[in-house]
Amino acid sequence: MSPAAHTGEAPPGLLQQARALLIRTMTFYRDDPRTASWLRERLERIDEPLRIAVTGRVKSGKSTLINALVGADLAPSDAEERTQVNTVYQYGPEPRITAYTPHGAAQNVPVSTLDPGTIRDLQRWRPDEVARLVIDSPSPGLQAITLIETPGVSSSAVKETGRSALAQILTEADAVLYLTRHPHQTDIQFLQSAHELQVARRAPINTILALSRADETGSGSSDAMPAADKVARQYRDEPRVRSFAQYVLPVAGLLGQAAATLSAQDVDVLAELARLPAEERENLLLSADRFVNSTTPETIPAATRQDLLRRLGRFGVEHATTLIAGGSGDLKKLRSALLADSRLNDLQEAVHQQFVERQEALRARSVLMAVDMVLRANPRSGAQQLRGEFERLLANAHEWDELRLLSALHSGQVRLPGREQEAAERLLGAFGSQRRTRLGLGTDTSEAELADRAGEALVRWRLLATDPMQDSVHREAARTVLRSCERLIAG
Repeated sequence: MSPAAHTGEAPPGLLQQARALLIRTMTFYRDDPRTASWLRERLERIDEPLRIAVTGRVKSGKSTLINALVGADLAPSDAEERTQVNTVYQYGPEPRITAYTPHGAAQNVPVSTLDPGTIRDLQRWRPDEVARLVIDSPSPGLQAITLIETPGVSSSAVKETGRSALAQILTEADAVLYLTRHPHQTDIQFLQSAHELQVARRAPINTILALSRADETGSGSSDAMPAADKVARQYRDEPRVRSFAQYVLPVAGLLGQAAATLSAQDVDVLAELARLPAEERENLLLSADRFVNSTTPETIPAATRQDLLRRLGRFGVEHATTLIAGGSGDLKKLRSALLADSRLNDLQEAVHQQFVERQEALRARSVLMAVDMVLRANPRSGAQQLRGEFERLLANAHEWDELRLLSALHSGQVRLPGREQEAAERLLGAFGSQRRTRLGLGTDTSEAELADRAGEALVRWRLLATDPMQDSVHREAARTVLRSCERLIAG
């Protein structure tokens, strides 16, 4: 019987157990300074903000989405892929830039403010000169998360350093936001290769696949977002994608970023376009060249048209004018509508639900992956006990099962009928991990009432888990909820 059972206390959670195993592994390898130091870094990261790698195809909009997630214009964006250096955006009380060489030497770059142009120039250094940039920013959006921007997976920097080096960076992050305009075979193969370790296969819970620049899907016209939704559904239901990601979301990052910076003067220009007859406006926006070189209406100069295209894209200009023509000419209303239609809100909610709210499960995943990597790379006599404890934690990591099912329920990969969906999400901890919250009861509920409600839930989900009328997917989902009910009773 465990000490927790003697004292009546709840047993330690998965992250606590993983931390304890990491410390024991670090002690076991204390005569190997390099390994012990590497493990110590992983131990220190447990108490730091969650690390999210933002990676993907070349020119997939990584910088745009980083700025959207942070809520500040930090990451520079260019018409061409320029990022050659892994760039870490983290919280700091004062603006600061530190450049690290491949040999680990650090050099502070004197700055008083964080200008995207300065960061852009540093990101263009070759990987053999600068291995990593660390950007400290006082932006509140970085207090809970640290973002790691990588070069595009097909960029010259990755070709020089190797895809294995990029995959290594992804294993060092707690979570991954992967961006691509349209999933290619190389994207899927790369993400599968990053999930080859035993822990990653057991817990495919740390990746969100975003179909970025969704406004360019198809012809990039008004039906672009519905077309992107269709593509996202197709890939979300593909078994290979489900093996490493629960969320597949379309997002128009440029449109969302433009919504945040739209001015009253911009609205005036867009309103002039909106006053044109619908057919004339549609013909005007058939191509970027036609729009820029047109003299209709004459009051809008070519430079202004070019600026609108750069900031909103052709889809954004067309969509904004349609919204204004429909009555959304107020700046606040137009910003809100553009932001909603960009799906940035959906992505931010997915990041919050999948990553931030369940960060203990993700941190435990990172810790156990570090232990697994060391035990595989440096096997030695006497490590069998560590390996046995690792395997036990891996087999009993119910927190990962909960997170995987929650993600599947939120994304629509798994659908439960009627009230069962809401009940399952609550019992799985979607609205809070406290016992009373999971059972839908108030803070003044007695232990007897808690036990009764937990018992009722247990009986209900046990029946669903063994119902022969349900398919295997729903029975497996019910078994996961059933185990959560068993833990609520044990607690």
